[in-house]
Amino acid sequence: MARLNKLKLATVLLTASAYLYKSITQRSPLYLLDRPPPLPASISSSCSKNFSELLHNCEDFSILPNTTLLFLSCDRSRREWYHAFRAFPWGVAKGEIFLWDYSKPEVEPTLLSGAESLGVDFHPLGISAVPREGSGGGEVRLFVTNQAKKEPRIEVLDVNLDTKTARHKRSLTDAKISSPNGIVGIDENSFFITNDGFFSRVWSTLLLFEVILGAPGGQVVHVSVPPVAPAAATGGKDSVNAYSVAWISLANGLALDRVKQKLYIASSTHGVYTYSIPDMEHPYLAVPESFRRTPFAADNIHLGPTGRLFVSGIYSLSDFASSMLSQGPVPPAWTAELLAGVDPSDRREVALRGLDPANSPLRKEEWMWRSVYLDDGRFFGGVSTGGVVDMQGTFVGVSVVGEGVLVCKKVIGRPGVLVKKEEEEKKVKEEL
Repeated sequence: MARLNKLKLATVLLTASAYLYKSITQRSPLYLLDRPPPLPASISSSCSKNFSELLHNCEDFSILPNTTLLFLSCDRSRREWYHAFRAFPWGVAKGEIFLWDYSKPEVEPTLLSGAESLGVDFHPLGISAVPREGSGGGEVRLFVTNQAKKEPRIEVLDVNLDTKTARHKRSLTDAKISSPNGIVGIDENSFFITNDGFFSRVWSTLLLFEVILGAPGGQVVHVSVPPVAPAAATGGKDSVNAYSVAWISLANGLALDRVKQKLYIASSTHGVYTYSIPDMEHPYLAVPESFRRTPFAADNIHLGPTGRLFVSGIYSLSDFASSMLSQGPVPPAWTAELLAGVDPSDRREVALRGLDPANSPLRKEEWMWRSVYLDDGRFFGGVSTGGVVDMQGTFVGVSVVGEGVLVCKKVIGRPGVLVKKEEEEKKVKEEL
């Protein structure tokens, strides 16, 4: 009997050790990254920081396909509250949603979140815009995650693009909408969200252990809304159908590629998960496909033209925490593009990827990243959502700890900016 008990104990310990080893080795290698350099003059000279006095602490943006229209989720009181630990001071300013055309930088963004039915308890994080059917392209449905003090919910707004006005249609609540962070619309009546942690807004001590252990407490949920809802006429709450799709550690940003039928999910402790959707009529039947570790703590994901995927993240947790606690220097920024796998026999491509600082802390088989924006924080740091938004290569970025919205006409060229051109050519020749 004693031998049997020892065998059971050894089995349990080995299983636990294997789980922890797998979790640890898949973590984003935050402490192995070199600090990003200053943004090179060749890039910064093409950039503009727009409306810094008006736009504060913008967490996320959504771009309407085939347009230059940006929907911005901002909250000037963002440093004063933190939903995960139930830190909601009274009397802070409400968050704001703006519409801005980046092709007309001289025109001030339009405030869309002035509806009284939104109330003062409005603190937006994720945002997603979906064209409304039958509107001829003149109306957009906007889904916004609201980390309200009273209870978390999803706000639904309809935006008239001609008049640049918004109507608050619905406030959606459900047991599965527990701590919504990222959101991506599927159509005007359904969307995916992430709940960032199992213990978010519930128990801060256990949430810390959840994050430290990398436990899969974050949740991806598919939500559908009945098209006809009497409560919507008065801005009331509607019932929803919510279905759990996946459980991952510290779930954050989302992106949906409707053409390839893929859902991308950012885990701030690990990286980017890809789920395939065999049937877009039933998107909640998504199945796991692949995982890509990131060199930083992934925040939000942006799906650019032709399916290019961009991930922005936190380079330094201590710098980020310091900037959230006080107004001052912003932390470094890093946005990287996910590339396809490379054939090991393609020595030139392998060498180029090895020169990119985004790949330096990763295993060779994980060299799938290309830095498109990295900044030591002195120009426009702390990018929480960023990426190329049009076929001309325009880069847009927003910062949850910064001010304004960044627009650059070009991004960093391969393989990076940490190595001078002569040194790049020399290293490539040595690799070859």
